[in-house]
Amino acid sequence: MFLEQAAPFGLDPREKRDWFAARLRELTAHHRERCAPYARVIDAWERTHDAGASAAVEDYPYLPVTVFKEYELKSTGDAVMRVQSSATTTGTSSMIFVDKATRQRQSLSANRILSDFVGPGRRPYLVFDLERTVRGVEAMSARGAAILSLAHLATDFHFVLEERDGDLVVDEAALARALDAIGDRPFIAYGFTHVLYRAHERIGASAAITRPAHPESVLLHSGGWKRLLDIAVDKPTFNRVVSAPWGLHPERVIDFYGAVEQVGVPYPDCSQGLKHVPYWAEVITRRTDSLEAAATGEPGLLQLVSCLPLSAPNHNVLTEDLGEIVLEDGCACGRRGRAFVFRGRAPQAEARGCSDVWRA
Repeated sequence: MFLEQAAPFGLDPREKRDWFAARLRELTAHHRERCAPYARVIDAWERTHDAGASAAVEDYPYLPVTVFKEYELKSTGDAVMRVQSSATTTGTSSMIFVDKATRQRQSLSANRILSDFVGPGRRPYLVFDLERTVRGVEAMSARGAAILSLAHLATDFHFVLEERDGDLVVDEAALARALDAIGDRPFIAYGFTHVLYRAHERIGASAAITRPAHPESVLLHSGGWKRLLDIAVDKPTFNRVVSAPWGLHPERVIDFYGAVEQVGVPYPDCSQGLKHVPYWAEVITRRTDSLEAAATGEPGLLQLVSCLPLSAPNHNVLTEDLGEIVLEDGCACGRRGRAFVFRGRAPQAEARGCSDVWRA
């Protein structure tokens, strides 16, 4: 499989560009043949674009994520599971169909990417959430998918929150049992950004952690920053509050960006605070006024392109998130290729583009 050919961030950008363009052509043809609504998008694009081998990645048609809130799109007749995003300001969730082959690719991709940041080997997994979040229907939510995206790194799961009066709070008895089971081993931990912060505010105040964590332990988080920015919590403050009770360096707290529309490609922060793109994916920014590709250093809407999805045409999507390409290569952390920063949700975002073709 292509995910095993090289280190995730090891390719020269020129080599990656040619390799990725060829895979994108193949995947676009795959979905065109198997998803009639998507075929109409490609037909419309070909009438005004050169669809040959020379077409650049940024020229291929993308689907706004709003399309997946309005239509159920599949490129397979096989059994699928439905992964559902968190509802945004529209109150409507995206629905993404994932079959067995795509799940395998997503799992391998997430494993390769996260292992590059966390290190090899499986370890105990502290989950700052409720166990029911990964059971039944809730496992197909954004929170459930994020928790399970790290399952391949886990030897055992420890859920350490409980619901009390409608609020998520630390279950100190569960946390104590988890720490006894972990002992002096390094662990990974995960929680949604605001959930992890609130939990560690309370942990710090209660002194529930009585000994330092292994220095190779890592605390990961994802999800929106809005609730924290509203109370003036920036990233340095966040990292300090979360790392302090464990006696860890703030760099052991890692923020990663991802989208339900492209599960399997998380974008963790490196030591320089940048998010790197593996060779089997691409990130493009587009100006909010014209949707033209933005230049390096120019903020815009994030377009996410991935080689993973086989069961639905969610391989090339325009999100409602803002970001900025910071560099094309040469990060001081040693990873090759494009790197970007996430700037937050676009205000009252309503991504536009090829969606009008669906009504043709």
